[in-house]
Amino acid sequence: MQCKEIVNQQEWDDFVLAQLPNTFLQSWQWKRVQEQDGERVAMLGFYENNALCAVALLITVHAKRGNYYLCPHGPILKNTKDVKQVLELLKEYCLQCKSSDRTVVFRIAPLAENNKENQKLFRELHFHEAPMHVHAELTWVLDCSKQEDILLREMRKTTRHAITKAEKEGVEVEIIPDVSALERFWPLYEQTTNRHGFVAFQKKFMQSQAEIFGQSDSMFFVIAKYANKDIAGAMCMQFGNTVFYYHGASIKTSVPAAQLVQWSAIQEAKKRGATRYNFWGIAPEHEKNHPFAGITVFKKGFGGYAIDYMHAQDFPLSLRYWLMWFIEMLRKKKRGF
Repeated sequence: MQCKEIVNQQEWDDFVLAQLPNTFLQSWQWKRVQEQDGERVAMLGFYENNALCAVALLITVHAKRGNYYLCPHGPILKNTKDVKQVLELLKEYCLQCKSSDRTVVFRIAPLAENNKENQKLFRELHFHEAPMHVHAELTWVLDCSKQEDILLREMRKTTRHAITKAEKEGVEVEIIPDVSALERFWPLYEQTTNRHGFVAFQKKFMQSQAEIFGQSDSMFFVIAKYANKDIAGAMCMQFGNTVFYYHGASIKTSVPAAQLVQWSAIQEAKKRGATRYNFWGIAPEHEKNHPFAGITVFKKGFGGYAIDYMHAQDFPLSLRYWLMWFIEMLRKKKRGF
């Protein structure tokens, strides 16, 4: 098997869209988002007998605590039997480039289920758990291919009633597939992150996401308005058959607009031909003090099922990694994860 960079977007898109599950974090659009944020991205292809059998989007992340390679939701494989060989080649690539990029670790957040077999594989390849999570690992997913009446029936009763109440009280919802809606979403987002103490994305970074995914009609905002005031919203990304609820925001109000926002986003996902609606991260069961505990109850109310992906894995490339490890452990404790 050989590893080489892919420079043709069509070749990349054709491959990743043919594999399930779809993830926007391994898309060509995500490459452009990262590059606009100042990071270098390598689009790596793995070939056997000139046939493409796997790909991996690899970001060189520049951080004060140390530069590192990041493979989010990768690699994407045609056949899972190739995973060990592909991971070994990824390690080799990172070891060869570490000096020029001054990286201290190769970090991977794989779309691999959290089971003993996968844990054993990464241990055998000398990976260990990263101090912090990178992207959502325990996720909540809804099969949105079902008819709307069935989806409503399978919701929690209180969620279904909240949607009806918001509609009766005159909450208006707009679907806006344009970056201009960020100006309405951003004030709601700032209030939400301040209220819950979350680490917010920078507006510039979110604007890049909206612009780049919007160019291919792969992004839309959902904005709820009540009494001529925006009170809740969501920014959703689409890749292949999946729509992702990636950013959410709301202000405290007497009407349950957030539930209607989600239901409207699910309806829009269906119109776009999606079969999965990914609510992104939730808290593990019985962890009542987890930062995602409150939002987990909200997300589960719409029905669906959990997928437990492996925690991010680290392959150290330098002794300086352990300083980075210590800093990230302190951050982890501070954030409550």
